[in-house]
Parts: sequence; C-alpha cells; structure tokens
Amino acid sequence: MRRYLFSVYSLLFFLSLMLLSALLSSVNTIQSSYRLFLWSLYGCIFIISLRFPIKFTHQKTFLLIIFFSAAFLYIGHIFNTSLFSFLSDSAYQFILPSYGSHNHLGDLAGLGISSLVLSVSHPFFTALLLIFGLIIMALSYSKSAFLGVIVTLTIIAYIKRGKYIFLYILVLFFSLCIVGIYTRELSGIPLVQSSQKIMKQRFNLNSKPLLSARDYYFPQVIRAWKSSPVEQLFFGYGSGNYIYPSVKTGVTTDLTPMETHNIILSIFIENGGLACFWFVVFCVSIIILGIKSENESVYLFIFLLANFQTDWTYTMPFFMSMLFFFAGQSIHQGGKNVFIKSSLFIQALSFVVILSGISGISHIVVQNNKKNLDRQLMVAYENINITEAERIIRELELITPYEEKELVAWSSYEESLGNIPEAIRFLEKLSIYSPRWYILYLPHQLDLQTRNGVDLKKYLEGREKEFDAFSLTNDEKDKLNSICDEYANISCIR
Repeated sequence: MRRYLFSVYSLLFFLSLMLLSALLSSVNTIQSSYRLFLWSLYGCIFIISLRFPIKFTHQKTFLLIIFFSAAFLYIGHIFNTSLFSFLSDSAYQFILPSYGSHNHLGDLAGLGISSLVLSVSHPFFTALLLIFGLIIMALSYSKSAFLGVIVTLTIIAYIKRGKYIFLYILVLFFSLCIVGIYTRELSGIPLVQSSQKIMKQRFNLNSKPLLSARDYYFPQVIRAWKSSPVEQLFFGYGSGNYIYPSVKTGVTTDLTPMETHNIILSIFIENGGLACFWFVVFCVSIIILGIKSENESVYLFIFLLANFQTDWTYTMPFFMSMLFFFAGQSIHQGGKNVFIKSSLFIQALSFVVILSGISGISHIVVQNNKKNLDRQLMVAYENINITEAERIIRELELITPYEEKELVAWSSYEESLGNIPEAIRFLEKLSIYSPRWYILYLPHQLDLQTRNGVDLKKYLEGREKEFDAFSLTNDEKDKLNSICDEYANISCIR
C-alpha cells in the first residue's frame, strides 16, 4: 500500500461517517447540512493539495501577505477607530466581526511565525518579522496562539536541534512572560499588576483566568455526552449541533458554550466516537508521513492542530482550509512530488465533490423549505386554518433550526388557534433544549394548563425528578421554587 493511501482512506471514512451522523441524528438539519458541506469542501482541498504540491516558500509568502494585510487593518483601527469601520470597536478583534469580541489575528500570527522559523533566507529581516509577529500575538490576547507556537517549536527543536533549540528557548521565555501578564491569578505580582493596568488603559484588555474557562468547557462535553439518547451516543447530534446538549446540561447561565473549544471533542459529541477515531487516525498519519518526508508543511499542520485543541478557530473556514491544505502538502517527500495514480485521484475527488454537492443542495433545499413553510404558516394563521397550520408546524418541527425561539412561536400560534394542549406541549418541549427557557415560560405554561383543567400540584410533583436533573444556578432554583410555590404551594427543587 502506498504510504499516502492510509491518509486518503481514513479521511473518506471520516466524511462518510459524518454524512451518516447527519442523516441519522441531526438535531438541526440546516446547521448540520451546512457544516457537512464545509467538511466536504475541506476534503476537496486535501485531495487537490495532495495531487498538486506547492513550494514551501510560496506557501510562506501567501501566509505572510494575508497576515500583514490583516495586521495593517488591525493596527490602523486601534489607533484610529474611524478607519476600517467594518471592524469591531474592541481592540480584541480580528477581521471577522461576526465572531464578536474574539481576536484570532494572534492565531494567524502564530501560523506566520511558524513558517518564518522554518525558512530563514535573510536572518536580520526574518528576525524583524518574528518580533513583529510576536508583538501582534501579544496584543491579540490569545493564549491558544502561544500554545500552538510552543508545541510546534518544541517538535521542531527536538527533530532538527541546532539553532532551533536556542530559538525555542527565546520564544518560550517570551511566551511565558506574555501569558503571565494576561493571567488573573498572577495579578498580585507588582510588575504583572502594573503591566495589566497599562494593558487595560491602552488596549481595553482585562486579565483573564489561566485556563480561560477551559476547565468548564471540557467537562461540559462529558456532561452533554452522558445526557445523550442511545443513538446519539454512537452517531452524535450532527455537525454544528453541540449547542443543544450544552444548553440542556450547562451548569451556569452565563457560560453555556456553543462550541467545545476542542476539535476532537467537537467531532466526538457531534459525529460520534467512530468518526472521531478516523479523524484522529487521519491527523496522526499526516504527522508521521510529514515528519518522515522532512516536509516543512507538516509543522504548519501541527500548529493548527495544536491551536484547535483549545480554541474554536476550527469553526472558521480559513483556518480549516489551511489545515487540510497543509495536510495534503505534508505528504510530499522533501521537494519530490509523490506520484498519485490518476484513478485514485479522480475517485477520491469525485467522492468529496459529490458529497459537497449533496450537502450543499440539501442545505439550500432545507433552508428554502423552511422559508416556504414559514410563509405558509403565516397564511394559515391569518386565515384561521387550524388543520393546515398544524400540518405545517409538524413539518417545521422536523427541521428545528432554532428550537427555543421556534417552540415559543409555535406555541403562540397554537394558543391563538385555540389548540391549548399543543400550545402546552411546545412549552414543555423547551425543557429538552433549554431548562432556562422552560423556566422563563413556565408561568404562562401553567396558566394554559389551568385553563385546560390540569391539577397543577400533581403535574409539578410529577416533574420533580426532571427538575432535579436540571443543571441550574441557585438563583434559577429559587426562581423555579417561587413559581411552584405561587401556583401549587410546593417546592419543586431542592
């Protein structure tokens, strides 16, 4: 077996299992089909990259152009917020405003630094670029970027030794100093405290805990996994659907993660253990082949993979595209192209292209279907056509793109149409997706049940075990008990 076949087949097995997960257990078909479409495109990038090698100097040049363009926008916006107004007003920001206050420019800087370290043509000029990149990493306030650089340089220094050991020591020292300044637990040290004050005044950056809530995010995945029905233990919730078990089992209202912040855990809970296994096999095979081939691209693959263990950059198409591009480039043997049979290339590329087409068309069809059903529902509601409205709601319930919001809206429709039992059912269903939304709408639900002749005391007593399973804060428990006391003179949760 040719050495690259294992990587190709493991990726194809992985993508096939992702498709199976989407078909069998997707909570949100719109989100799942979109994510599957992206993953299949990443597969296309890998296959094409495997077939067409690019010189590492060209790869480095491309990365540096992207990095310096982004850094120019970032710095200009810091000094004059009227410049590049499409950027966020926060200094903790990259070019993508949709990601809120997160700045991932540091992750791009770390990728650029890794490429500079591997290919030094002009030492003085390279040193200046490295210093600039490290400064941007410091300003970006991203510990995951430093983690990726340290892991990558550790492996480079171990394999190549020589000058890389000295460089590794310098970057490690700089990284520890910067991360120390970020860290809230070290604010008692006078020098760190002064640095944090400057950081706050000049860049509006507050210190943050050492683990940055990862000590909550990672155990949260296990809590969500344990709450899964049997079929979702094996096949997951579908790509992009981690938020639903997370919301259901989160232990704090203020910190319910939409992402696991770890690509391995994300695949594990969204697509199942078997899919996760084949993704790990794919990554390990790329690293082994890349290091054996003495191909510098593998270290950029390692940087991104390390970065993806503690940050949600893996949800960003740019970074994921780079991961699979470098994966394909890593297999080529130190400047010599790997010969790939045309038949295998065509078959593998055809598979991922067909998968891209299926998932892309599915996403468009489901999205358009939902829009049409929403319009039909409004017409049925305006015409007070109860039978037609209920039929449409049943179809929408199978799509469920935004469960909490949709369930409340559907409950309101059913109530307006006089179908009180169905209005109650949708509000009860909130407890599946979000206990907090359930508590928010519980008073209205109990009012509806009173109108429907339900014995509220028996109803609430019958749900005590379910209430005990909710992961709620003390304030939320008090709120729930207050509602139960008001409507039935009982305490629903301890």
